[in-house]
Amino acid sequence: MEANNIRGEERRKISPDDHHKYLERKSGFRIDFRQRIDLFTKTVLLFTGGALTISMSLFLKQDSPQVTTSILQDLKISWGLLLFTIVAFSVCYYTLLIQGFYINKNWDGRLPLSDDQITGNTTLSALRGLIVILGTIGFFSFLWGLVLLGTVSIEVVELAGS
Repeated sequence: MEANNIRGEERRKISPDDHHKYLERKSGFRIDFRQRIDLFTKTVLLFTGGALTISMSLFLKQDSPQVTTSILQDLKISWGLLLFTIVAFSVCYYTLLIQGFYINKNWDGRLPLSDDQITGNTTLSALRGLIVILGTIGFFSFLWGLVLLGTVSIEVVELAGS
């Protein structure tokens, strides 16, 4: 058998039963992968929203802790990074909706939908690329924002103790 290519010609040479089993396994993997991504995204958004809510309510109240200019600057940057995380992950979810709409619109009435029609489509590849790039940037923004917020918290405690 030849090596697998982009359009999946190798899969066309196998029996329909084997091809169906392959598609079932791939579909199961995609469902599991999507569930893991959803759980991961919801977890990041929960922590981001919680960190923003708690830190803003602490530092924006009347009797908030005294902070230096550099601490305030770090606090603003951490809030910006955490807000960017929410925006980036929201755009990722919206792109997933657009992707689903695109698949339904373009392949309506063309059932059975073969795996090759999805894998080789440049628009879907571009949408997947956008999701990966935004998700990665959003995740690193989340990490950086949390680390910066933790640093601010430590500095505020040290400032209050001195």
